[in-house]
Amino acid sequence: MASVDPLFLRFFERLIAVLIGGLAIYLGYRLFQKVPENRDSSGRVTLPWNVSIVMTRVGPGVFFALFGASAVGLSLINPLQLSDGGGGKPRVIYAGEAPSPDGKKDARRLLRKEINILNAIPRRLTPDLPLQDREEVDSAIARIKLLLMKPVWGTLEEGFGDFAEFETWVQRGEPDPAPPGMSGALELYRYGSGG
Repeated sequence: MASVDPLFLRFFERLIAVLIGGLAIYLGYRLFQKVPENRDSSGRVTLPWNVSIVMTRVGPGVFFALFGASAVGLSLINPLQLSDGGGGKPRVIYAGEAPSPDGKKDARRLLRKEINILNAIPRRLTPDLPLQDREEVDSAIARIKLLLMKPVWGTLEEGFGDFAEFETWVQRGEPDPAPPGMSGALELYRYGSGG
């Protein structure tokens, strides 16, 4: 039997929590509308450090809505924690975190298409474009490619050296020779440009 991806399970868990919270908010609103004459309920919540929250003269539906809002909030606040099951410290994953090394390889494969498009732009510019505008476009393309490459930057064994050194080389106008040990980075950076 194939194993289920923990990220998918966490997504499914959060989706269920949001649906239940949303349902509680909706039912609370409906209850608040259905019982207009009984608006003298009260509630008290005591938090640590002797902090109390007291609500008076509210309809009973407000408590359903508060429960729903807290369920939705808590489901979205807690980050995903992955553990290898070996008793080690769980790894916390936040939204937008860089992918794993295998995920980086896949992301670089997908990125090739986008870099190919970027590298084709200078060839498509009209010959009468002023030099200053052409240089501005070339500079913007280089910056965009660096921004796209940074999250999927590979290891030294894959031909990706120090990112800061590569970035400095690009900002200097890509002079020859290219930085040593950067064959993978150069291949991705120049993909589709013929260079």
